[in-house]
Amino acid sequence: MDRFQQKVIVALDFPTRDDTARFLDLVGEHLRYVKIGHRLFSRYGPTILDECADRGLQVFLDLKLYDIPSVVGDACRGIAEHDAVFLTTIHASGGTDMVYAAVEGSRRGRPDDPLKIVAVTALTSFQSRELPHIGVGMSLSSWAARLADTALTAGADGLVCSPRELHAFRDTYGSEPLLVTPGIRLDRVHIAGDDQHRVDTPARTLELGSSFLVIGRPIYQAPDPLAVIDAVSRSLDPKGPS
Repeated sequence: MDRFQQKVIVALDFPTRDDTARFLDLVGEHLRYVKIGHRLFSRYGPTILDECADRGLQVFLDLKLYDIPSVVGDACRGIAEHDAVFLTTIHASGGTDMVYAAVEGSRRGRPDDPLKIVAVTALTSFQSRELPHIGVGMSLSSWAARLADTALTAGADGLVCSPRELHAFRDTYGSEPLLVTPGIRLDRVHIAGDDQHRVDTPARTLELGSSFLVIGRPIYQAPDPLAVIDAVSRSLDPKGPS
């Protein structure tokens, strides 16, 4: 298995099941991990997870849960009962009790091979100028660090963070937490309407300590997704280009 399959989660942010199936028919044999988010899950529910499992894919279910602790705990228990899901997201800003409940729920739902819980710190779409409007009176990096402390202290398996926070988080928390990194972009590739601001390339993000790279639009919006997968795979090869 090459580093692309080991480290890259391809986001399936398509509007329909048919769009998803066409994409997976084209590139599915090159993937190990995929991300299912709100677009597909809100329309098709758990059946979309079953369809990924039928293709031998492991799913990162990215619903970014945020609710009272008991509700999030029950939701994570239910998610854990889907064997294809290996990773799911909650918001660190839900607080210590909510994070703890999510972790406990995941253990109850799958005690022998618990679902991994990763907590979202600061969304990659955030910019510092927005923070005062939501009542955050500190820098973006300080806010992300506080959320990270909250989540990991409460038992989360890892964090979702932008490439900008990776180096500091690895220095602070060491090699154990999973660090899942969206906001991956390719040099000289323009994404129309891009709303992610704190971004970096696949190779640099991996060098900074990411456990998993989440790549969506640069692959699935490309005229030739297979060519992009090949280019990213070569860039992640230690002997390949950076």
